[in-house]
Amino acid sequence: MWGFSFLILLVFTFIVIYIYFIRHFNHWKNKGVPYVKPLPFFGNIFNGILMRHCMGEIFSDIYSKTMNPFVGFFILDKPCLLIRDPKIIKRILINDFQYFYDRNILNNKRDDPIATHVLFVLKNPEWTEIRSKITPVFTSSKIKTMSKLMEEVAQEMVNYLHKYTEIHPTVEMKDVCVKFTVDVIGSTIFGVTADSFAKQNSKFNEIAKKLFDWDDIVNSFRFRCYFLAPTIVKLFRMKLLNPYCTTFLKKSVLEIMDNRIASKSSRSDLIDILVQMKSNDKQFMDDDMLVAQAIMFFAAGFETTSSTMGFALYELAHNRAIQNKLRYEINQVFEKHGGINFESIKEMEYLDMCVKEILRKYPVLPFLERKANINYNIPETDVVIDKDTPVFVPTLALQHDPQYFPNPEVFDPERFSKANIDQVETFAYLPFGEGRRNCIGARFGKLNTKLGLAYIIKHFVLSASHLTENKIKFNPKAVVLSSVEGIRLNLTRV
Repeated sequence: MWGFSFLILLVFTFIVIYIYFIRHFNHWKNKGVPYVKPLPFFGNIFNGILMRHCMGEIFSDIYSKTMNPFVGFFILDKPCLLIRDPKIIKRILINDFQYFYDRNILNNKRDDPIATHVLFVLKNPEWTEIRSKITPVFTSSKIKTMSKLMEEVAQEMVNYLHKYTEIHPTVEMKDVCVKFTVDVIGSTIFGVTADSFAKQNSKFNEIAKKLFDWDDIVNSFRFRCYFLAPTIVKLFRMKLLNPYCTTFLKKSVLEIMDNRIASKSSRSDLIDILVQMKSNDKQFMDDDMLVAQAIMFFAAGFETTSSTMGFALYELAHNRAIQNKLRYEINQVFEKHGGINFESIKEMEYLDMCVKEILRKYPVLPFLERKANINYNIPETDVVIDKDTPVFVPTLALQHDPQYFPNPEVFDPERFSKANIDQVETFAYLPFGEGRRNCIGARFGKLNTKLGLAYIIKHFVLSASHLTENKIKFNPKAVVLSSVEGIRLNLTRV
């Protein structure tokens, strides 16, 4: 009898849990919105939870299910909306921004006092205030000053590659790109020498790799939950970033700030801005708030730039005619200016086209997300997006849609030539987002990418090796686009 009673209790418990997890599954049907049929417990992200596909590919699959301007889907039991129409995307990101000013990503004030202050995660009104204070870091004059430091690191990278390729013709270029971007950010943002090329065990390089170690299941799961399943984050009291990394970076940033204050020196970098913010508003700008901004630029800056550079080198190695044309432009401008610098990079139109096409084919953040802060009626429809509903813009899917980019799998910089760029649908091309919550460091990141690529292409011919993948496979555990196998290329001196 006890066994039978336990079985009845078990069945009853399962039924209750099942009903709980499907209680919202008629949400989009009741609103007359086309939707993808969900699985109990998982919604439409079963392969995402099991880490079989990266999130960009999950959203691309949902995107392909319909030709409607928007489609409903579910993350676990939570109703979400995927926007396919560039006109509606423009309304959400720009025209009707006041209804979608927050990101959906969790702001975990209880368990993560540093990450909760990161600009990417912050909610209004704190986000508006911090954004306005940080923006001066990336004025044209500040970026021009930083470019001198970028050039020094780029030359160190070339020197490193000259020595390395004397012994090893095949190079793991993703690793080289990580070293380059970590050293640039260390120099321009923190005012320190990271020494990634000079030292085998550079501490900043170690921290950078740990922050986005997608092969660490715990790390990958933590990131996904922050974006997609906040209930799990709260239940297990997770932190967004690796605690070991944040502890090191917090200690480093505060030491650098103290030294800057004591020496009364200035480098026109982020640390200067943070010192000024601290002196102007000590009550609002506590240590965690200040450190969070530095950590954000370190984490976001190195991962996005290094991945973009790696993808670019891969495509150039497989498209020799494009590589040769780019090298010709770099040499021509180099002769005119006597070097590769801030001014000469601005004249490299074909390099700009190549980078734009790389960002089109490989948007590092393959989706944008917002959350409705009040009920919102989609114009020219009867559909109301309820308050707190997550809204997703599938950047990877849009930028691979033949409707907007014919032959999307072909790497073709001519899409962004002066003759063709007016044909690009603006809100189907969103590598840095759009509107007030776009990427604050976009200009910095593009200049960093262009300088790194220009130095490499000027000095080396790239080609595929026997270790190079025929097609890049995205790491299924990553939230951003990242190559699962790395990028191994042959380099020979020009």
